[in-house]
Amino acid sequence: MKNQNLLLGILTTGALALFGAGLFLIGNQHKAFSHHVVFYANFQNVEGLAKGAQVTVDGMIVGEVESIQIPSGPGQKFRLKMDVDDRLHGLIREDSLVTVETEGLIGDKFLVIHDGSEHASEAPAGSTLQSQEQLEMSKLLEQAQGIMKQTSTTIDEVQGNLNDLRTHLDTTLDTATSTIRNVNGVVNNVNGVVTDVRSGKGTVGMLLEDKATAADVSQSLSNVRQTTQTLNRSSTRIDNILADVQSHQLVGKMDATLSNATSVTQYLNDTSRQIDTTLKSAFDQDQYGEDAGTNLQQSLTNINQATGNMADDTEALKHNFLFKGFFKHRGYDDLDDLPVEQYRAGQLFKDFRKNRQWIPASSLFVTNADGSEVLSAQGRHSIDAAIGQFKEIYGQPLIIEGYDPSGSESVELIRSRRRAVLVQTYLQLRYHLLPKNTAIVAPGSTPPTNAGKSTFDGVSLVSIGERNK
Repeated sequence: MKNQNLLLGILTTGALALFGAGLFLIGNQHKAFSHHVVFYANFQNVEGLAKGAQVTVDGMIVGEVESIQIPSGPGQKFRLKMDVDDRLHGLIREDSLVTVETEGLIGDKFLVIHDGSEHASEAPAGSTLQSQEQLEMSKLLEQAQGIMKQTSTTIDEVQGNLNDLRTHLDTTLDTATSTIRNVNGVVNNVNGVVTDVRSGKGTVGMLLEDKATAADVSQSLSNVRQTTQTLNRSSTRIDNILADVQSHQLVGKMDATLSNATSVTQYLNDTSRQIDTTLKSAFDQDQYGEDAGTNLQQSLTNINQATGNMADDTEALKHNFLFKGFFKHRGYDDLDDLPVEQYRAGQLFKDFRKNRQWIPASSLFVTNADGSEVLSAQGRHSIDAAIGQFKEIYGQPLIIEGYDPSGSESVELIRSRRRAVLVQTYLQLRYHLLPKNTAIVAPGSTPPTNAGKSTFDGVSLVSIGERNK
């Protein structure tokens, strides 16, 4: 009997030691036993950030985002409260900058506090640090596309100017050649006339017998010779100009410039096609017919659900030593484990009518060219209006019911669940709801028996926490 009591005492002591070590490890993981200081940062866009996101300084995890304050108006920013380990307080200065970073290409978002300069003063606890908005890939693509368009326009303008210059040079050369030919014809005609006159032919020859007339004719011939010399000098200058153009290889350089511009345009076109091919490959449908956006949305939903389950387990450890009573008090194990038929029969929850908001599909979704549904701007306003009808949404379980009466039972199940997922994702990102407090149910087209409707097309929001108020 004494040996049994001793063995029982040893086992009890060991279990308590293991439990205490587990609590210590969990608390240490969340830095519950270290001293912290609080800092704030303001951001216009907190897409991908949530309460509990990591905060790092020089690559070391020093804390987490304790809360995110929602702005009261469109012109204001989200205010993030950061809980930082006091041991690294000395690295955080008044000119320290807070940025949003991503683990990998599509990993989790976290905050980085860049250590300030040595001459700056240490940032006091509770102060608001400077922040820099995260860079969006879509804006970079838009800027690149604008640069490509501007480059193409510039090349077209240069090519047009070169064509105009070439046309102008051709016209000038043709005019100069025609002028030279006309001058040569005039000179030949004058020489023939002079020869005839000297031989005494014609009326002019007879007039030259008069000395006064001969002197006048001689003076006229002298003037003609001077004109001929002037025309010859002009022709020489034109030849020199043409030779200078050829010696500098201006036409060849123009052709080379046009060739280079064409090569640059071809390279830009090839690069654009490669980018289009890469993006199409990345966002094309998989073997199940789902595109990258749908798969990514489903992955994020699964991650949020897993995080909510882990938070429930931790909460149960905090409330009860024997891990019992926590889920029994709540009335269900996991919101996402609710059987549809049992949920539709109303065996778990009763009297939903006062705590339910019906939103028809026509006010929520629009259909893309590929037939998939997405939330519309009117849909987001409709969801916000429905949430405003509940007294409290934080800390209260919220069920999103998806309905679709458009096809067979399997089609209704898929489409109704997808509708519920779209609304759940918007609520978690917009209102920062904890994943453990939101769930989706896909009853197809038939609401629960106590909902007051025989069929519905759209989404219904049900607040479980308000039924006992």
